[in-house]
Amino acid sequence: MADEPIETTLLAPDRESAETLAHITKDRSFGARNAVRVEIAQGEAEQAIKRVREVLGGVPLGYVARDESDALEAIFNGADEAMVVAELAPREVLVLVERTVLRAEKRREQENVRASYAQSEKLAALGTVVAGVAHEINNPLTAVLLSVEALRSVMTPLINAADEIFRLGALDRAISAAEIADLARVARTGAPSMEGEDILNEMSGAIQAVADVVRDLRIFARTDEQEKSQLVFISEVIDQVIRIVGREITSRGVIERDYASDLPPLVVPRTRLAQVISNILINAAHAIRDVDRPVHRVRISIWADDETVAISISDTGPGIPPDTIERIFDPFFTTKRESVGTGLGLSISRQILRRLGGDLMVESVHGDGATFIALVPRPSADDLREAYKRATVISGASAVTMRATVMLVDDDQRIVRAYSRVLRDHYDLILASDGQEAIDLLSSGSSADAIITDLLLPEVDGTKLYDWLSRERPELARTTIFVIAATTATTYSDFLDRVENPILEKPVSREQLLAAIQLVLPTV
Repeated sequence: MADEPIETTLLAPDRESAETLAHITKDRSFGARNAVRVEIAQGEAEQAIKRVREVLGGVPLGYVARDESDALEAIFNGADEAMVVAELAPREVLVLVERTVLRAEKRREQENVRASYAQSEKLAALGTVVAGVAHEINNPLTAVLLSVEALRSVMTPLINAADEIFRLGALDRAISAAEIADLARVARTGAPSMEGEDILNEMSGAIQAVADVVRDLRIFARTDEQEKSQLVFISEVIDQVIRIVGREITSRGVIERDYASDLPPLVVPRTRLAQVISNILINAAHAIRDVDRPVHRVRISIWADDETVAISISDTGPGIPPDTIERIFDPFFTTKRESVGTGLGLSISRQILRRLGGDLMVESVHGDGATFIALVPRPSADDLREAYKRATVISGASAVTMRATVMLVDDDQRIVRAYSRVLRDHYDLILASDGQEAIDLLSSGSSADAIITDLLLPEVDGTKLYDWLSRERPELARTTIFVIAATTATTYSDFLDRVENPILEKPVSREQLLAAIQLVLPTV
């Protein structure tokens, strides 16, 4: 069976060249195995290639240049192959198409290999921090388990007293003073309401701590090489990484933070930047194992100028020998024990930063520790505006006081009950177990002002429900709130990129739910 044809895109510098290319590639005698589409390059090579990549992704892309310098610039900026316009003849164009496809295939293979190496390094790093993660999770889980037992002892007498009140209330007579005294005695064996509230607060805090750890572990879980840039606050990313890998450092030393007060937001792929920080911090954790000092310190400093945000991470390890420092970023080069690392972390980190337009540098005096400096370019004003527009994760606000109707769509009845407990004092509720039931309810006369729906649903999922709403209830489509898990965010990334609705990531808090509804409902 023949391979499926691959459409190759050729960019021409002007209309005349484009017409010539189109005529050549559409001739039946033209021997290319792949379909060819011709476009006129708009602007300089860099901008033209960037536009095509944004629209068509990693398709084979050939560039017809005015001269050799222009051809080299095109390849440097992402074209798979280039030729000079003076060579526009059928044979030369055929060679251009075939070489473009071949080089695109090789590029994809290299990208897959790089992604595989990057994931291997993340898994190696994850092995380093598993013990710390277990500690971070087991401590709050222990607190929750003990709190549940304490809450049971607090609540049981109160429940017994409530049952007795209902029993006495059902009797066709007045309640005696002795019976009231017995009720009071039973109730007093439970803890005061203040203690019960304290227990619940402790449980809530412990559960949130577990949720934070699980969310932070996404640093190591994501494998998507094409992760899109988003609005990122670098201090938050570093603190997130520290929650995961910090125990490897604090078991031997202290972490010092020095963040400038006027740091700008960045527009970068969040998990890839987090991977860079985690690689450097894990290196620092390994370095301070190798030398005895009264106190070890890992210092993280962040500052910015007009063009760049710099993250400096220094350690008090043994430093890097002069004959080694030039090779520290080479793939598979490592000074660690074989069981500790792969030798890819720093190489991958530098690659990530350079693709973002930044760099990774190192300074070291052998015997006195090392300092790694990650440079990340500040976003342009346009990129920043677009990132703010796309920032959809809600982070707490006050509740709406108006009475409205909210439809809750989720196939997990535990989630539906939890949503209901939070929202029933504020809204009238309609419950649906999947997208089809939601459609059936709305089609049969039920009315809602907003919808909260999981994306991953059986048969009719959140995307299909939204498409139906867009056709049949466009005003309700605009007030739909999507709930996602970390695993479904990648699966539905294209859908999430095209909608402007609020998106909440599990676990979802009460404040997030209420704030999201307040955001979508019209002000009264």
